[in-house]
Amino acid sequence: MNDPNESPEALDPNMSLTGKKGGKGPLIAVIVLLLGGGGFVAYRMMNKQADRKKHADLMDQFQKIEREELGKFWVCVLGPNVDAAMFPDNLALSARITSQFGMDAKNYPTKVREECTAKATDARGKVTSLQALPEYEASLKKYAQSLKDMSDAFDAWTKIAPAQVKDMEISRKLTPNGSAWHGFEGGKPSDDLASYDQFIHCAVPTLDTLKDGQAVVEFLFKECKDAKYLEKLAVCSEQLIASPPIVPTKNWQAAVKKFGPDDREMSAFEDCLRKGRKGKRRDDLADVGKAWVSWLEAGREVRKIGKEALKD
Repeated sequence: MNDPNESPEALDPNMSLTGKKGGKGPLIAVIVLLLGGGGFVAYRMMNKQADRKKHADLMDQFQKIEREELGKFWVCVLGPNVDAAMFPDNLALSARITSQFGMDAKNYPTKVREECTAKATDARGKVTSLQALPEYEASLKKYAQSLKDMSDAFDAWTKIAPAQVKDMEISRKLTPNGSAWHGFEGGKPSDDLASYDQFIHCAVPTLDTLKDGQAVVEFLFKECKDAKYLEKLAVCSEQLIASPPIVPTKNWQAAVKKFGPDDREMSAFEDCLRKGRKGKRRDDLADVGKAWVSWLEAGREVRKIGKEALKD
């Protein structure tokens, strides 16, 4: 038989569902509390879902800007089917830009300045117009600034890039002109032969007195260590792209006969010219690379905030 002293009422009279004299006041109070608690939980859940939707909407808008608006900029600069975020470092990015530049050296800088950077500016405007939640404000501001920095860096590069056009033309002419000089088999000298003959006699003033090709290579190995010689070599190299065509030197036939079988100086000239180009200017795309890194970092920050807000 149950002990009456162990009943809930015996332990605590206030736990009675009926109360004394059959009253229902405590029962109503309990129900109200339970309903109130459930309503609060439901309210919190509704608010959480509303917040998640705000985050999801913002991230959708941000990703659309990256994919569509900024995507147009990168296609303009890098060409199609290239993900700008997938380069391992800024050097790889610079190599891609240089490659695009080399394909159309005369028109590419103008295209970047007049067409491409405007697309980055448009993307920046879309980012700044986003109705950002407080958590995103700093990161989106940083992201927008990175787009401005990138646009400015590309614009600055386009102003100095044309100076590289001449270097590219010289580099492209060195091999065919040198081959024409070394491979001469008689007849009238070609324009390519004449330009290389003028170039090599300018770059190696004592050429006609040297014994053989080995002596020419040793001369260049020594002289290319001198910055002043590299400056002179840059001037001499303009003979390779001279227009209208020039005539060969007075003793060109004797020089071709003596040095024709050995063309190793062509590689030596190429190395010297490359060294001279690196020495006379810094990395022209350095500021572009810095802005690209800032863009990557800012994008990661924005996506990290969104990921944290939307995780279960």
